[in-house]
Amino acid sequence: MAMRGHLIAATFFILFGLAPAAADDLAYVEANGIRFAYIEEGSGPLILLLHGYPETARTWTPVQRDLAAAGYRVVAPYMRGYWPSAAAEDGDYTVPTLGADILALIEALGEEDAVIVGHDWGAAAVYTAATADPAKIRALVALSIPHPLALAGDPGVLLGAPHFIYYQLPFVRWWVSRNDFAHIDRIYETWSPTLDVSSVDLTDIKTSLAEGGVDGPLGYYWSFFGGDAEGAVRATPESSIAVPSLVIAGDADGAISVERFAAAAPAFTGPYRYVELADVGHFPQIEEPDAVSAAILDFLGTPPAVRQDD
Repeated sequence: MAMRGHLIAATFFILFGLAPAAADDLAYVEANGIRFAYIEEGSGPLILLLHGYPETARTWTPVQRDLAAAGYRVVAPYMRGYWPSAAAEDGDYTVPTLGADILALIEALGEEDAVIVGHDWGAAAVYTAATADPAKIRALVALSIPHPLALAGDPGVLLGAPHFIYYQLPFVRWWVSRNDFAHIDRIYETWSPTLDVSSVDLTDIKTSLAEGGVDGPLGYYWSFFGGDAEGAVRATPESSIAVPSLVIAGDADGAISVERFAAAAPAFTGPYRYVELADVGHFPQIEEPDAVSAAILDFLGTPPAVRQDD
């Protein structure tokens, strides 16, 4: 039944002119047992941009261009389970595995280390990667999700993020997919109340869900309550992050209170910076990409190269 729903959604996209995500700018790499699709711009030290939900690699396009122009090799992968990246055959979307994906991607892309930038689930992944193997992480940037220290022992966090609960319901595949994925629009309206959602192009995420199905993206939430892989290393409330770290949050985030970011500050034992953006919701890289790019570049310091047009 779920597969039938995916086919119907894909047919809708074709009939009404919403073509699948353009493939001419995509490359592919095998890492941690997954075939990742990614977009790459620039040359220089590697920066990985990891998206969250409900997003794709194209969420980062303006930021990616800014960082590439400053002299970095900037790679934005579609996270596991987000078409055109492959789904996890074993259904493993646990946070430790997401962190392992980052470390494997650095190696698969031919690099020894990287700056890692993550939003939402991507933020959870970068915290975990930096905990698991800090030697591979030159710096960390996390958007919209605090370190787990801020959330420890407080079930009240789910009051601001009830989707963690209702995504466990048996009819969730139908609910997310119905009416051309109208639920995705509602997510943006709720989590970013100051954002004009009509100005945001959600075609790529809806195409990804139509083509690849919703089980991958929802699998992150299913795995959250299913327990982490035995013996995996992940960021925990007791973990400390020693690598240089920048955390960016919007003060109008409808999914999490900005007060939690202050509670997370003691988790960072290395150089640490916190940037709070006024009137910005849960998606800073969409709502204020210039501010996000500027914050990242200021945090990283003098760019490794300044491109010359001549």
